[in-house]
This record gives sequence, structure tokens and C-alpha cells, in this order.
Amino acid sequence: MLFKLLKMSSLFLFPLVLSSISLKANELDIKQNQIAYLITITENEPSIAQVTMKFTPQDSILYMDGSARAFDNSWGHFLHDIRAYDSQKNKIAIEQLEGPKWKIDADQTSPITVAYNVHLTHTDHKWSGGIDGVAYPTEYGVFYTGRTLFMVNGTQRDAISVGFDLPKNWKATTPWESSVKDSSMLEVDGINDLLQSVMFLGTHKEINIKREGLELIFALGTKETIEQEEEYRELANGVLNYYVNLMGGNPNPPNLKKTLRSVVVVNTSDATDGEALGNHISVLVQKDGDEFSKLISRFIFAHEFFHLWNGKSFSPNSDNLEWFKEGVTNYYTVKALYHIGVLDDDSYLNVLSEFFYQRYADDNGVGTLAMSDGEAKHDHWGLVYGGGMFVGMAQDIMIRNATNNTKNLDMLMRTLYQEYGGSEEQYDLDEICMRLSHLSGVDQSSFFDSYIHGPSKFPIETYLQLAGLDASIENGKLLIKKRNSVNTLEKHIFYGFLGK
Repeated sequence: MLFKLLKMSSLFLFPLVLSSISLKANELDIKQNQIAYLITITENEPSIAQVTMKFTPQDSILYMDGSARAFDNSWGHFLHDIRAYDSQKNKIAIEQLEGPKWKIDADQTSPITVAYNVHLTHTDHKWSGGIDGVAYPTEYGVFYTGRTLFMVNGTQRDAISVGFDLPKNWKATTPWESSVKDSSMLEVDGINDLLQSVMFLGTHKEINIKREGLELIFALGTKETIEQEEEYRELANGVLNYYVNLMGGNPNPPNLKKTLRSVVVVNTSDATDGEALGNHISVLVQKDGDEFSKLISRFIFAHEFFHLWNGKSFSPNSDNLEWFKEGVTNYYTVKALYHIGVLDDDSYLNVLSEFFYQRYADDNGVGTLAMSDGEAKHDHWGLVYGGGMFVGMAQDIMIRNATNNTKNLDMLMRTLYQEYGGSEEQYDLDEICMRLSHLSGVDQSSFFDSYIHGPSKFPIETYLQLAGLDASIENGKLLIKKRNSVNTLEKHIFYGFLGK
């Protein structure tokens, strides 16, 4: 109550949100490349985030991320009451430009303050990618992505800090650590880190899983997910152990200078969905969903988590390898879920046939588009994610079969991690073909010509035979069953491609 009264005493001079940021931001030494933000949420209006930023302008333009393409002003559509003041508290003119941009008439030699309100009305609109990558409320608080909250000025900001003024008993789950100079402010690594962040603010449950150089921070913000706290903890630990052992180390994205902090927000909604932003993951689980819906939510987490290696630690130089980045990640996701007991032999095979193959077979791009057409990723999930998964699986089986199970696809993944982890260098499509050829001892050029560069439908049933499985396509469905009699090599291949 005392803090609220102190803030109210400045209303005669300033709007409430502006005075509160001034008290905090004035404690910082705002230099040319610094921005300080304060996010204020009140108990009476939790659906409004009052954002205040203090900075010395690098130019006359304020801007936001432009990914909300449904609106002419992108994320600016949800901003209200935008205002700016100079260091003497004189109002500065702001002009709305085309797109999520604003022009400010400000001196570029001294700090200014910009304040605005973000209204949490994002759920009033339909989002093609789902609300999981946007912003929404729950009974325990509010979820935001950085791109929905933050205006930015300039292109190079080496010092960015964020603070929170929240209702009593609320906490902020974010990817950032406290500043050494001011423990009430969190340090952000740059503009991309700011905009690609996720956060949950409220009375939710937080789970921290720490390993040397890596910290997973779960935010569970609905009654159902909080009740499953221990299950999420076991899932995260099990999948993390599998991936670290597989790759030979923690995620190692370029320019990582300190502990990698990855926030995972899990809540319930009308449908199961998920998205990765930067190094962070947002998952929505269908409320009162069946076991399959629950499995898909676990799959989404494990898939996006593996991207910290395949996609972040090492990445392709072109979208013609989206099938590898997404499809092979699918393959290792189901292997991880098998490894930790979420799937068994039968459910693993059922997921391959009843979910992944059906998505592949039902995709109208199969037989007409090349898997290497990276633009197909957004409209042809079955072709790129499903087809890419089957290609990775088939290559693994072929390598194991050709080398008496002494080599496998894991070796390719570890090599890419070892050679490209922490580096800005990227691999290309020819390199993947060459490395797979080297592992199996068989030139894979014709394979790539048919199934990667060309539109030929992928015959996964043929390769599954090498793993001691009877597999066939009947009426557009993949039928798989374990063969009663298998030799030793087929048995080893089968358990290898399962993830044992």
C-alpha cells in the first residue's frame, strides 16, 4: 500500500506508469545503446500491461515486430494511449507511420521516455498459427511473447533491461537473469532476445531444471497443468538426458556466452498446439483431451526442445533442408518419447502409421512437390515434417543394415553438433547427402534425386522391412506389424530405430 501511495503522489506531474518507470530507470546510467523497460500490471486491470521504456534515441523511429500480418499495424494493433516525454517531462510528438512504426520528434543526445498500454485482447482474433505464440490470460496469470509487448528503437542495443511492477504474490517467469547493478532489473542480450522471448506473469507454478550451462524454466499456468507438475518434471528430465547423451552435450547455439535459459510455458486450451520462439517453447494442451491429445502435447514439447540442437546449435544454410531440420527432429522426438516410456513398441508403430503416415499420405503436395521446397513447409506439414521423418528413419535403417549396425544416423547428428555447434557456419544439402553416403558406404545421390529434389512418393514400407517388420500400404494406409521370426541384425535395427 505504501508503494502505491508513493506512486500516486506524482500523478499531478506525470501519468502513473510514467512516474514508476522514471523512478527505476533514472537509477540506470542510460547510454546511447541502452533501453530500460518497466512492465506494470495492476490487480484491478490484469488484462492491461502498461509498458514504459527509457532510452536515448538512435534515430527517430519506434517499431515493433511485423509478424502479426493479419493487422496493418501488426502487434501495434493492440497498443493504446502511446505517449512520449523528454528528460524535462515535456510531451514529444509521435506520428503513426505505415506498418508497426512510429516517428518521434526527439533529441538524439539525451534520454526520453515512451509509455503505452497493451490490451490483452488477442484471444478475440483467430490466429493461423494458434494463440500459443501470441498472448492470452489464464486463471493464474497472463502469457506474453516479447514481440507482443515491446516497441524498439535502433538496431544495435547491447544493453537492454526489463523490470516488472506486478500485483502482490505475482511473479515473472522470463528467460532473463537479474542485473548485477540492479537486482530489480533483468538483463536482456539484445533486440532479438527481447522480441523472441516468452514470459508468464502471475501466481502460476514454476519448475526449474538446471544442468551445467543449461536451465529449463517451466511455467504452468492452469489448474490442469499445475496438477501434472511432477509428470512435466519427469518428462523434461528424461528427454533432456536422452538428447544430451545422443548429441554429446548441451545445446550450443552461436554466440552463447553464459548459461542458456529456455522458458517452457504449458497451459490448457480448447485445442492442443505449440510453438517455439527463439530458445523458448509454448505448449497448449487440450482441456479434458483424450490420451492422444496428451501424447501430442508431449510430442510438441520434445520436438521443439530438440530444435535447441537441430536448428539452433547447427542449422542449414537454405530452406531446402527444412525436411531435415523438421522431419529428422520428428524422428528423434518419437525416439525420445519411446526411450523415456511415453511410447512402447506397439504405440510407437501405431503413431507412425495412424498419425504421421496419414498426414503424409493426405498431403496434396506428395507426388507433385519436392521435399526440398522449403516454402512448402507452411502449407504441407505432411510432406515436409512427415516425409522428412520417413527419410531420416529410412537412412538410419539403411546405415545400420549396411554396416551390421555399427553405424547409424546418430553419428551424423553428433558430427553436425561437434563441427557446427557454437559457430555461425552452416551446413548445406550436398553435405548431408555426402555424409549419409559416407556412413552407409553407398552413394545416396539417386535417393536424393528421387525423394528430396524430386516429387516421388516415399516408400517407407520398403525400408521398414529391413527392421524385421511386415509393412505394406493398403487403401492409402500404412500397415505395420512385427515379424514373428527375425534375425539378429533385424532385431538390432528394430530397437535402434526405436531409440534403444
